[in-house]
Amino acid sequence: MSDKRVSFNDNGRTILETMLILAGIGILLLLFVDRFYSSVRPIKEIAIRMELANLRSAVNNYALYNKKLPGTLQELFEKKAASPKHSIEGEEFSIEFHGKYVEGMTTDNDGVPLDPFGNRYSLDAKTGRVRSTTKGYETW
Repeated sequence: MSDKRVSFNDNGRTILETMLILAGIGILLLLFVDRFYSSVRPIKEIAIRMELANLRSAVNNYALYNKKLPGTLQELFEKKAASPKHSIEGEEFSIEFHGKYVEGMTTDNDGVPLDPFGNRYSLDAKTGRVRSTTKGYETW
């Protein structure tokens, strides 16, 4: 009677072992990617809230200083903020801010600001309402 046993060769692992290791690595990668993306979304939601608040504040400041709403969001990135002249006890003065209404936001090629999801913010020029165009966040 011959003894038929499965034995390992001296060259390394069998194909079955290699496939099991690759499957285990694949499962771990899937878990890691899922957890990564599920943790990124809340961070982007916090960022979109902050950016919307900043843009809305910039629109309010623009309207206060210019006595009109901006026609586009690009105006907030192009014009410098400056308050009108005031006088106290006969002395005129003005407060000038050194900077634009909005700085440091990501914009597309047309100069329109982008939200953390990569979509444009929009401005209703009649009401001054700023919104995101990302699906699910239009009413924030």
